[in-house]
Amino acid sequence: MNVPPKLKRGKRSPFYWWRRWKSHQYLPVRKGLLARIQNGDFEYPELFEWAKYELKYKQDELDEFVKNYQGNENPKTDRQYIDIERRYQKRYNKLFEDACEVEHRHLTGLTEALAKEFKVSKEKVKKIMEEFGGTTEGLYLYVDKIKYTLYD
Repeated sequence: MNVPPKLKRGKRSPFYWWRRWKSHQYLPVRKGLLARIQNGDFEYPELFEWAKYELKYKQDELDEFVKNYQGNENPKTDRQYIDIERRYQKRYNKLFEDACEVEHRHLTGLTEALAKEFKVSKEKVKKIMEEFGGTTEGLYLYVDKIKYTLYD
């Protein structure tokens, strides 16, 4: 896994303090569904990758702490070691929770948008999404191609 260097964010938002990188910029709804799909508004969120990076950063910092530890006891029982673990684990948990929410929002939003765009029931769109194995843009084009066969 190629892990980017750890960033230090200048401004800390009290609402998104656990995010190190900038979030995806979504297009407004008025731009159209295809434009939003091409912008990546419904893709798998990067937050899952960011959560994996946090685990790597945690391990790097813990290894550095153990290497430079000067106490007489086991370094893994030291208070600072536990604080490092807790800090990174909390950020990981928040990122993973956020990623699950964003992924759910993307899937439900895509289902609703496709159903509205092609005037098809959400259940039929969900069934197509479960069976389709291509990209999101490919899904859009596929539903556009078969939309007239979905009315029965």
